[in-house]
Amino acid sequence: MRILFLIPVLIAAFLVQEAQGARLKDISSIRGVRENQLIGYGIVVGLKGTGDGKSEFTSKSMARMLDKLGVKLDNNSVESKNVAAVVVTANLPAFGKAGNPMDVTVSAIGDSSSLEGGMLLQSPLRAANEEVFAVAQGSIILGSTGKEAFTTVGRIPNGAIIERDMTADFLREKCFV
Repeated sequence: MRILFLIPVLIAAFLVQEAQGARLKDISSIRGVRENQLIGYGIVVGLKGTGDGKSEFTSKSMARMLDKLGVKLDNNSVESKNVAAVVVTANLPAFGKAGNPMDVTVSAIGDSSSLEGGMLLQSPLRAANEEVFAVAQGSIILGSTGKEAFTTVGRIPNGAIIERDMTADFLREKCFV
């Protein structure tokens, strides 16, 4: 008799436990809510002679940055093998909040042979609509793929800070799918 009573109780307990394991995000989706890809252009400094050297866009970028910092150059050109031009990419979380950090990837675009030991200078990250959503800066960490080290692409964990909240107005829009 007790066993007959315990079987429904155990089944009910199991079902309740299973129901608690399901998360809303696992069983539903909201139209328009997704990560957004960000991209930016940046300068990496502190390289040990493995930078771009004579790349025109790197030279002009350095001269422009120095000018904004109040350093005036006679020839508006900076040639250094310790500097590299890079593309910076990141994925902005769907409900990112201002002040939250996120990881970034840094990829050389000039003739730099390695970003090892480099530091990305402050770089705005833009969405496809060209609005700035984050700013990246920090020391680059190189990874490896298999047996070889891939030295022209690196990461900066928590290297960007979200500049503004991502908001969605669920009351006015029909967002649920």
